[in-house]
Amino acid sequence: MESNPIQQRAEEFELKYLELSYTQTFTFLVFRTALDDWEMIETFYDYMVAMDNEIEDVVFVFKSPLLQVNTYSKALVEELFMSIFLWNYADKPKEIEANYIPWTMDLTASSTSNVAELFVSNINAFCESVEFEEDSHCVCVLDYQSKDAKYILHWLKELTKLELHPRIRLVLSDTFERPVFNELKNYAPKSTQILSHHFGLAQAIKEVAAMGDPEAPDTKYRYHLVQLYEAIDKKQDKAIDKHATKCLAIAEHNKNENAYWQVQKVMVYCALATSEFGKKQFKKAIHYIDQGILILQEIVGLLPEELLENLAGQTHLFRGSLLMMVKKSKRAIEDFKRGEAYYAHRQDHLMQVEAFRLLAIAADKEGDKKLKHEALNQGIRLGVNLNESLAQASTYRLLIKEVLDSRYTDYISDTELDTIIRPLLGEQWRIKTKSVKSIMVNKKLK
Repeated sequence: MESNPIQQRAEEFELKYLELSYTQTFTFLVFRTALDDWEMIETFYDYMVAMDNEIEDVVFVFKSPLLQVNTYSKALVEELFMSIFLWNYADKPKEIEANYIPWTMDLTASSTSNVAELFVSNINAFCESVEFEEDSHCVCVLDYQSKDAKYILHWLKELTKLELHPRIRLVLSDTFERPVFNELKNYAPKSTQILSHHFGLAQAIKEVAAMGDPEAPDTKYRYHLVQLYEAIDKKQDKAIDKHATKCLAIAEHNKNENAYWQVQKVMVYCALATSEFGKKQFKKAIHYIDQGILILQEIVGLLPEELLENLAGQTHLFRGSLLMMVKKSKRAIEDFKRGEAYYAHRQDHLMQVEAFRLLAIAADKEGDKKLKHEALNQGIRLGVNLNESLAQASTYRLLIKEVLDSRYTDYISDTELDTIIRPLLGEQWRIKTKSVKSIMVNKKLK
């Protein structure tokens, strides 16, 4: 079967990866591409673990976020444990040999002096427990989910002081615009390789959009939608108007045949609103998002509830935020309330948190102390539905700051607050001085 343009680019990169693997000796490998092509790196991570490629390595893609240097190794080991557990006990296709891996997680193998020792000890033990093909390796892709590279660089510097199993290779990624892992050359100059590649993702997307029957409405729509997003990115106003008009016309013409075309219209209006927001044309942005919300109201019951409620939640929070920009906080309050209601019905607790946070800010602007406290109270209590990673990587931490900056004892006690937040952010999540401040704004706390 002929591969599509995205897969073709993944296959091209695979050939370069295999050539480097077979001809060079290294422990650390940095994938480097343009910022605009970053999505292709993440696509290649998935490609590496798929069955239909020529990569014979044992590949783990670790997605644990690096929130704190001293807890990253534990997060990686727990993620490795889950992968091995699933391999050992999950049902497998007949073509996959069901070899049991006799590796067990050891969380006691840690050191107070080296933050990477726990991971190294466990991944080394894993390599000892499996039998590798002659030229294969254990490839650990560290997709550490952070824009701040100083923590991963510190962790890697510690790791280079330890002895890794000879089969282990670590893969990281950066960009031509921000080549942060050049510093690895200082830590491990002889064992670091950089694999650079220009994917040309924008062109690939255009090629994908043009695939299929050129006369089919979905082909035409995809083509103009891709052109619209590119025009928005490049701030080309005439091209934005041209391709948005084409998209809306195609969707309008076909909406009676399939209600999903109405959703496509909503997506175009959201794109246009985002474009105007970027230009600080907030009233125009509100006009476009109004059109999207009206369409969603018209198609209730015609499409899956989950799809429509997620879109409705997003559009109401977006419009509410825009209304705040033009100092219409009273109208914004209604949007934030509606958005929260949609997310509550979907049990999307993270987005509920954000809705309550925005609602509290809008209520404060209106001088509605009661509503502000109600929003903060309901939002902070959603912490019981979050885990440590979600709480630290989301706007829940911003909500905590709003709570601490308010007279929170009017609606929640210190004991309740500690009970909710301590499991998420740790024992020292706040300090008490003459005025209580959030951990996020107190630079003495780490």
